[in-house]
Amino acid sequence: MIEPMDRLEDMLTVFVVDDDASSRNSLVLLLGLRGYRTRVFDGAESFLASGARGTARWAGCLLANFDMQGISGIDLMDCVAGRGIPLPVIAMSDHGDAASVRQAFKRSAVDFLDKPIIEADLVAAIAEAFDIERRRLQGELAQQRQRDRVGTLTRREREICDLVTNGLSNREIAAALGISHRTAQVHRGHVMRKMQATTLADLIA
Repeated sequence: MIEPMDRLEDMLTVFVVDDDASSRNSLVLLLGLRGYRTRVFDGAESFLASGARGTARWAGCLLANFDMQGISGIDLMDCVAGRGIPLPVIAMSDHGDAASVRQAFKRSAVDFLDKPIIEADLVAAIAEAFDIERRRLQGELAQQRQRDRVGTLTRREREICDLVTNGLSNREIAAALGISHRTAQVHRGHVMRKMQATTLADLIA
């Protein structure tokens, strides 16, 4: 179940994936002093093995070293995309060349940061990633609320809702369902109230 937006805001986390212990520790210290929630992994393998599936409790962004042994940062981005994990990715590297940067941005990285990382650049990248994540989570929350509202409709009200959104008038709905015009009006009113719609455009949206 999707959490309320205020809960999700509290759950925004920077997932640090770096096989360089000294770099990893420095990042965690910096992020902690800045007040960020963090989860730390010593490589792409441990992150992927953790079972992240992009649910609400994994809200935030992924800060990944591109120079890791084993599964590289590029490969990690491919795995994340393949598993449907929607976390925005910030790439970092000790020696990022033009080809690596291109590969990262081709995979929709939010930013590519050179080590040693400049704190202001990291904070700005995280802010951008969290903005992207908030928009995604808000969209998911709106969809869940809409599904919840649809779930309150009776079978007849769902029929009415479908006909209303297809542009039928109350009289046409009554004729299509073999009910009275007044009954069609009453059901339509119930649909609009339960779906929290004040106009036909609201209901269609």
